[in-house]
Amino acid sequence: MTEKKQLHLAAFIYSGQATQAWRHPEIDAHQSLDIDYYIEYAQLAEKYKFDTLFLADGASFPVKGDPLAKHYWSVSTFEPATLFSAIAARTERIGLVYTASVSDNEPTNLARQLASLDHISHGRAGWNVVTTPGPGSCNLNVPKGEEGAAKYKRARAFYEVTTALWDSFEDDALLRDKKSGIYLDFNKLHPPQIDNGYYSADQALRVERPIQGYPVIAQAGTSAEGMAFGGAVADLIYCANYSIADGQKTYWTIKDHTVAAGRRPEDIVILTGVAVIWGETHEEAERKLREVSTLWPIDVALQNLGIDFGDTDIDSPFPDSYRSTMSSGRAAAIASFARANNLTIRQTAERVSIGLGHRPLVGTTQSIADDLQAWLEAGATDGFAVIQPWLLNGLKDFTTHVIPELVRRGLFRSEYEGATLREHLDLKRPENQHLFLRNRTMTAAE
Repeated sequence: MTEKKQLHLAAFIYSGQATQAWRHPEIDAHQSLDIDYYIEYAQLAEKYKFDTLFLADGASFPVKGDPLAKHYWSVSTFEPATLFSAIAARTERIGLVYTASVSDNEPTNLARQLASLDHISHGRAGWNVVTTPGPGSCNLNVPKGEEGAAKYKRARAFYEVTTALWDSFEDDALLRDKKSGIYLDFNKLHPPQIDNGYYSADQALRVERPIQGYPVIAQAGTSAEGMAFGGAVADLIYCANYSIADGQKTYWTIKDHTVAAGRRPEDIVILTGVAVIWGETHEEAERKLREVSTLWPIDVALQNLGIDFGDTDIDSPFPDSYRSTMSSGRAAAIASFARANNLTIRQTAERVSIGLGHRPLVGTTQSIADDLQAWLEAGATDGFAVIQPWLLNGLKDFTTHVIPELVRRGLFRSEYEGATLREHLDLKRPENQHLFLRNRTMTAAE
């Protein structure tokens, strides 16, 4: 009998810079800078055996003069490596994936932060690789307006240096031999010798190899270049789709890129973003949707779509022509959803923006579980990045009602079987590239 495939689940620990849920009278508006809130969120997700937390982050402050910036709670929030180090100390099993841009960081510093987090957490760190420019871009000589293939060429160069730094030490390079007084076997140290036109490195990283070999590499680009990059280097892909058919197309395109890069299809896990609002009845769930969406000023909701409609009346049907201002793939998914449901621009913004532009899933325990199961069994995803428009209150609803039903159906774990994030995701630990090359050379010589 074939074992039933199980879902992988990530819990969005921060529901976006534009969220307006902070306005609700039952929610503490200070939560974006309240470590106790984040720890409670993480511990609840761990209690119900989520694979990982997922933090979408950017270092940029809202553009000066943006009239909508005054609405965002993200004008004051934690730096993610610091935040996840604090969370790591108060959790034991759940993964810790955060976003850091190659256009806003330097490889040696980021490699050391992530390796340190992997050791602090005993093997639970992950890095969501993005290319978005931030306030440090000019200091790193990132050209303004770098797009498409150029962005991902930079990302590959950054990844090359970062992984070489993680492989500075062989796994058994630290002898720590008290009798001889030898701490490090220098024969097992491999300082990188890289100058790839973007970055250079010639010193070993000042922290030994991560427990997972490399922290789990996540990626979210769904352009042709983004999917090719993800297929080549990522362990975890995070994407936006609004229908099973679109999910299947994305899923198999990414898997094809993975195979084309010389990897196995199972070497990559694909998660689809979904914004869940639960109710005892469909009517209650819809009421909760209206309650949270009414907290959003319409101009904030529209901007959060990442779509420029020009002078089109927002109470008119969703147009065939528009301009994406953020992710073109996500904009296309939103447009498909709006047209399939005969929504106006305003209705689309009200329904979609509460989930960072991801598919809203509004319903009861049974209907939500049915939906997640249908996507999994149709081969449209390996699991979901679960976004909570109601923040911690929403996570309480999801874990209390939906998770037990998924466990009952055999679609989700009741206990962790492994200790590291790679083990949760059923991913192999990467071999040290220096040993790989040495072994390949020895095999060729035999």
